[in-house]
Amino acid sequence: MSALGVGIVLKQIVAMSASWDNCRVLHSDAVGVAFEVERTIAESGTIETAVTQVFVPWSSVKHVIVMEQTL
Repeated sequence: MSALGVGIVLKQIVAMSASWDNCRVLHSDAVGVAFEVERTIAESGTIETAVTQVFVPWSSVKHVIVMEQTL
């Protein structure tokens, strides 16, 4: 898999054991892809946004869907 550019938005990335939607690429190389995912957490009546950074090796990736971008 060729490297994805930093900042590219992924509509979906599916690995062997998990999947993520609406991710932003932080780093990508021949080994794998690092991205961040935002999720909403509701705790004790407070709603917050948490950002998680994930690294997935290409050997574990089943497919990636890149968000369409207009120029």
